[in-house]
Amino acid sequence: MILNGKKSEILAEKYLLDRDYLIHFKNKRVGRFEVDLVCQDKDVIVFVEVKSLASNRIKNPYDAVTHSKQMRIIKVADTILKKHFPVNEARFDIISIIIKNGKPQFEHLKNAFTPEINTL
Repeated sequence: MILNGKKSEILAEKYLLDRDYLIHFKNKRVGRFEVDLVCQDKDVIVFVEVKSLASNRIKNPYDAVTHSKQMRIIKVADTILKKHFPVNEARFDIISIIIKNGKPQFEHLKNAFTPEINTL
């Protein structure tokens, strides 16, 4: 099984739905930035980045969510929260998918990163 970004996102969406998450947006864009999935886990709005690899022998899929990628996701989240979910708490998750023996294996990193607080 070979996964591209779209297939990975579909698998991640099913994974989350099976765990009673409510999906609000898929591939939500704000300007030139995007977040893969915006969903809800109880009262918390969850911004999910999905990454996949055929193997984790060299690196893990979540390693691709660099600090600059995190900052772009946080910018998108800020806009979405203000417009659609002004009273909800937010969380940033990463779902890594690796193919083992032809089947997807999921690693769901909850609270994978947090926004930095600028005190200046």
